[in-house]
Amino acid sequence: MIIDLPSTTSSKINKAMVDLREKGGTVALGRVLTLVIVTDEGESEEPIEAANAASFEHPCRVIVVGRGSRRGAARMDAQIRVGGDAGASEVVVVRLYGQLADHGATVVVPLLLADAPVVVWWPGESPAVPAEDPIGSLAQRRITDGARTKRPLATLAALQDSYRPGDTDLTWTRLTSWRGLLAAALDQPPHEKVISAVVAGSPDSVSTDLMAAWLAVRLRCPVRRVRSGRSGSGLGSVVLTRKSGDTSLIRPDQLTATLSVPDQPRREVALRRRGLRDCIAEELRRLDPDDVFAEVLAKGLPMVAKHAEAAAKASTRAGTKSATPATAPVEAAADPATPKARGGRRRKTDAGLTTVPDGAPGNGPTLATDGDTHTADDLAGSARRAAEAGDSVAESGSTRSRTTARRGAGTAPRTRTPRAAVAATADAPTTAAPRKAASRRAAPAKTASTKPATRQSAGRKDAATESAPAPDATPTPARRARRTAR
Repeated sequence: MIIDLPSTTSSKINKAMVDLREKGGTVALGRVLTLVIVTDEGESEEPIEAANAASFEHPCRVIVVGRGSRRGAARMDAQIRVGGDAGASEVVVVRLYGQLADHGATVVVPLLLADAPVVVWWPGESPAVPAEDPIGSLAQRRITDGARTKRPLATLAALQDSYRPGDTDLTWTRLTSWRGLLAAALDQPPHEKVISAVVAGSPDSVSTDLMAAWLAVRLRCPVRRVRSGRSGSGLGSVVLTRKSGDTSLIRPDQLTATLSVPDQPRREVALRRRGLRDCIAEELRRLDPDDVFAEVLAKGLPMVAKHAEAAAKASTRAGTKSATPATAPVEAAADPATPKARGGRRRKTDAGLTTVPDGAPGNGPTLATDGDTHTADDLAGSARRAAEAGDSVAESGSTRSRTTARRGAGTAPRTRTPRAAVAATADAPTTAAPRKAASRRAAPAKTASTKPATRQSAGRKDAATESAPAPDATPTPARRARRTAR
């Protein structure tokens, strides 16, 4: 049964409820508490359904305060639900408009059950300090739901700072099944200490943060919170590391989870996401302060933040160390008396060994040959001088051969000799000694830099020899006359 009371007052609402009790047989006896739900207008139906379902376990009077528009005149509309529309309770819905929307406590106080505990529930946005709210100050228990707010993580941080005994949050209530399964898994052998833990969930999951904080408090080990999955997916997995292996509880969907324990087969367990009905029914079972939740907020969350900060510093140090180049070893100071310390190299000259300062011409890389130290420029110069000497000797040998051939032509008849043979005969006695001299001068340069120069000088000598004209063996009239006279 639903009775609407537009533009009414608290006294009229109480009178209407008394009439229903007398006419319809509805009694107020057996109500164990008063549940006050504070929400915005248009968002009250789902909490009312959850409260009606929980009333079968906890018979109570439900007062719903719907805050409407703050514009216009102050007005209060009411609605009374009893019977099948209220479950095992009686529901009073009041909608406040205008200035009255900010004074819900004055409307709620006349409707409370006498001598019954009061529980206040904010299904959506909650005040910064629930215990200091005008309606929250009337209750022994104050229930919030950080997962249904616009900024869940900010709501959790505010609750951590403003916690008072009697405060709780439904994000903590949703972890009851997870905590029970993990505790049962750790009670089984092997009874080893947990070394570390990893909790993974969506970035905006307050339940994931609370689970990590609870494990940090109870296990006294480093706990790492990992952000995975899409927003709104909630807690996804918990992995506990021990010496014998990992104990994991992974929920790939919102219905079932896989529990893995070392040396035991995997098990599929029912682990669906709990709804408002189950959560609010659990919270109404106890009206005393939740000490475990208080410890998780006060100690667990700072411990998880401390572990995350330590891990971030360790990773930063490791990255900096790997990016820093290795430091070059410091060379020992050289003796100032040595040529190396004076900034030069040693060069062999006609006067002996001298020191060539750095930057001087010919101060190239040093090469050791025959026990002496020479520069590459010195060796190249020696090879070049040897090549020039070979060229000059070849030219002088060719000229001398032509002169000898001409002189011999006037004294005795000569037979015609091929040009190559004449060149070889002319070069053989004259170039042997200069070649030996050149090779002795170029002997220290036993490096690859002298080979091109030697080949070049040899090529020049062969070209000069081939270009030299051979002795003229053609008979002349004088020669013919002498031959005829003989």
